[in-house]
Amino acid sequence: MVRKKKQIKIKEPVRLREKRLKDGNRSLYLDIYSNGIRKYEYLKLYLVPELTEAEKDINKQTLKIAEHVKAERILALQSRGVKDWDYIKKSSMPVVAWLEKEYENPPYVISTSSKKWRKQTRKMYANYLDTIHKPNMTLEEIDKSVCRGFIAYLRTASNRTTNETRQISQTTAQKYMMEMISALNFAVREGVLASNPFKMIPAIERISRDDKEREFLTIDEIKTLMKTPCGREDVKIAFFFSCFTGLRYSDVLQLTPRHIFKSTDGNGEYINLKMAKTKHTVIVPLSDEAKKWLPKPKGNGVPFFTLPTPSTIGLVLKHWMEKAGIYKHITFHCARHSFATMMLTLGTDIYTTSKLLGHHHVATTEIYAKVIDKKKVESMFNLDKMFNSVIEKGNENETNVENKTAV
Repeated sequence: MVRKKKQIKIKEPVRLREKRLKDGNRSLYLDIYSNGIRKYEYLKLYLVPELTEAEKDINKQTLKIAEHVKAERILALQSRGVKDWDYIKKSSMPVVAWLEKEYENPPYVISTSSKKWRKQTRKMYANYLDTIHKPNMTLEEIDKSVCRGFIAYLRTASNRTTNETRQISQTTAQKYMMEMISALNFAVREGVLASNPFKMIPAIERISRDDKEREFLTIDEIKTLMKTPCGREDVKIAFFFSCFTGLRYSDVLQLTPRHIFKSTDGNGEYINLKMAKTKHTVIVPLSDEAKKWLPKPKGNGVPFFTLPTPSTIGLVLKHWMEKAGIYKHITFHCARHSFATMMLTLGTDIYTTSKLLGHHHVATTEIYAKVIDKKKVESMFNLDKMFNSVIEKGNENETNVENKTAV
């Protein structure tokens, strides 16, 4: 009698195991063994005592989820190897959880502003995943179609941080998109993803920044504001100082006498400051007009300015603009825009303007040049309209004279 050959069982590199807990529940975990290396991964999934049919059904669903995770880990293990197990686990994390734990808390220092944008981007991406009914999508599941979907979502997304529901601006949508691209680039650098799927999206499909939203004040409008009383003198002084130096709100707040130096010839002064947002150093000569709006020092390391929150400043500026008869949406940051456009209007070259603003790339400053060009074109059209109206009035007068003569 011929004996049947024993079937060789191939040992699975990943096994699903249970650990009994004190409360009677059983914790599910993965036991990974490959190439002599053993790893464990606790899934935070639990089986409950099966006292009722409902509890049996719950355990079945839990086991299905655990088996699904196990299958994903086996595939990842085959493609990447056990040495990359930590990265495999991270790539299998839900995107929203990864953004919160990794991208919002990187191994390097980021500014408060960056942290805020990263947190808001996470919330916006979570909202998007809810709309496509995939709240637990993992990093490795993100592909080109998901990126396209997020871009489409941002184009019509609402601002949920305010009481009134309104569509987010194009600039804000572009910022969320860029933050998500940055997050996936970070995942690539950390070895969690092989590539960033956003790179497969052509530039023409991406959201561009809306240049029209870079509102600024003209030189005449700044002169008008100087004559107009403001509800908060501290806001007025800081706003004008920003208009004549180009410093952001965050940089105005951190400015102390230690950041001001005498020029080499002794005839002038300049600001040398590491900007809070970009961490790049900016050097700005202090003009006589800027010095007029610089408060007296209170101490070598004490900031010159103490200002209210941006939201309070926004209300102050709104009422101030209305008093001055300026009907533009002006924020504190518009003072920086005003400085940039003023420099270009007065003939300062774009490279110098870029350095005064602390821009890392001249391309960023070119946006202001485009705004100036648009305003020049608008001015020429207004000129045409003005003289067209004179010509039309002249024609009307000639017609009236002809009519009178005919009578």
